[in-house]
Amino acid sequence: MLYGILAFVAAAVLILLEFSVASLVNGLSGIFSASINLGPVAIPYVVEVGTALIILIVYLSKAIGLVLFRAGHSYELRTDGLYVNSGIANLQNTFISAMAFSDAKLVRTLGMRVVGRSLIVVEANDGRRFEMRMIKDGPNVQSLIRSNLSHPMVRVEK
Repeated sequence: MLYGILAFVAAAVLILLEFSVASLVNGLSGIFSASINLGPVAIPYVVEVGTALIILIVYLSKAIGLVLFRAGHSYELRTDGLYVNSGIANLQNTFISAMAFSDAKLVRTLGMRVVGRSLIVVEANDGRRFEMRMIKDGPNVQSLIRSNLSHPMVRVEK
C-alpha cells in the first residue's frame, strides 16, 4: 500500500513538473501536449502516459518482489527453538535451538513503522545471523522470541 501511495504521488509530481516545464519553454509545449494517432485510437499527452507507465512498471516490480518474498519466507517459533524457512523451489529450513540463541534485535525504519512491519535480526552463538523481514507486531514477536529462547528447557531424570 505504501508503494502504491508513493507511486501515485511520484506520478502526479512528475506530470505536474512536465506541464510546468512545457509552459515555461515555448518550444517544448508542442512535444508535451501532442498526441499520437494509432489507427482509430488517439493517445493524448504521450510523455505523461510514458511517465505514468514507467512508474507503474516500477510499482509492479516492487509489489511482485514483496509477494515473492512473502511466498518464500516463513518463521515458526516453538518451545524447542525457532524454525526459519526460506525459498520457493529450493527450500532451506534452518533451526535455531534455545542453546544456540544469542540475541534478537528489532529494527523499525520509518517506512516500516508507517505500514506496521518490523525487521528482527536473530543472532546465534556460533556467529549465524538470520533476518526475519516484514514481521507484523515486531515488539511482541521479539519479546516472544526472547522469552522462549533465552530460557532453554532442561530435562532431569532421576
